[in-house]
Amino acid sequence: MKTFFIKILVATSILAIALTACNLPIGGNTEVNATQTQAALDATVSVRLTQIAFDAMVAQLTQQALVSPTPAATSTPLPTATAYIPPATAIPPTATAIPIPCYQAAYVDDITVDDGTSFTAGTGFTKTWRIKNTGTCAWTKDFKIYFNSGNAMGAAASVAFPAAVNPGSTVDLSVAMTAPSSTGDFTGNWMLKAANGTIFGVGSGGNAALTVVIKVTSVPVSKDPNIVYDFIKNYCSAQWRTNAGFITCPSTGIDYNHGSITRTYSPVLESGGVDDEGALQTVPATGGDGMIQGQFPALMIHSGDKFVSTLVCSHNKTSCSVTFELSYKVKGSDTITVLGTWDKSYDGTILPVNVDLSALDGKEIVFFLKVLSKGNSTDDLAQWMAVRITHP
Repeated sequence: MKTFFIKILVATSILAIALTACNLPIGGNTEVNATQTQAALDATVSVRLTQIAFDAMVAQLTQQALVSPTPAATSTPLPTATAYIPPATAIPPTATAIPIPCYQAAYVDDITVDDGTSFTAGTGFTKTWRIKNTGTCAWTKDFKIYFNSGNAMGAAASVAFPAAVNPGSTVDLSVAMTAPSSTGDFTGNWMLKAANGTIFGVGSGGNAALTVVIKVTSVPVSKDPNIVYDFIKNYCSAQWRTNAGFITCPSTGIDYNHGSITRTYSPVLESGGVDDEGALQTVPATGGDGMIQGQFPALMIHSGDKFVSTLVCSHNKTSCSVTFELSYKVKGSDTITVLGTWDKSYDGTILPVNVDLSALDGKEIVFFLKVLSKGNSTDDLAQWMAVRITHP
């Protein structure tokens, strides 16, 4: 486009010069005038030709300007408009109501015996839990708290609720227990049972047990100041067997089928009283020849030594009927000699035993404690209370 305008300017200049030539003065002599006239004519013709040429050139240039493509102007592209889409608003899911079970409980507190409480072996205590009825059904006095697993600690298998408990209310559940006879850590797990047999517990899932967790830090010493050998303290140094075979010591609990050996420092007498002496709880295995026997390590005996014990069945074991037997053999010998036998049945009494061992003076003696069932081991929980060798 710039070149086009330059060409127009040049043509315009040429035309101006030509027109100037047309205005030259005319006058003077004829010859000169003629000459001048001719020159003027020639100039006019020239100008005319120049005009024609100029017009032609302008027309040509104009045509070129009209048909020549104009270079496309470089332009910055406009941004493409994007439709605004507002962010989606999360719609929270509708909570589904979880139905509350009919039987559900929540642990509230330990009223007695916090976890980790220490006891001397054989100490009696009462564990009390406070729980809340968080279900939709009322609890009645037919509900029970029952032993589920772990160590029963001498407790009853189950204990009835002390009162009815409506939803939202609390109740204190108490169970009498006895610290185990050995040192260590012990845990008992207890569940709840509805009148219709439904089992439930505490916690968010309704299946957690109520627990009792204690430590037994010491074993009581004999109250006999002249004791020489304590069979109760050393009961698991003996080898125990029944008519069905050897058994481990201590047993996991009282077992009237396979026989068992356990120890307690709070034996319950036939009268219902609780003694503060230790006792071996021996149960024969079932069968017509049911028995249980413990063989103790050899012990040197001196003149004046005595074997002493109190023999008794346990409280409420009304079918208890057994024979207690004390026998021995000299170390290195296979001959077993019976020192004494004592029959005991459930009659509310105790049976003291005192055997003089002076005849065995200077000998290493292996003692056997044996209990024989009289045809039926049901209720045969025979106790050797304060069993020992003493030298008064």
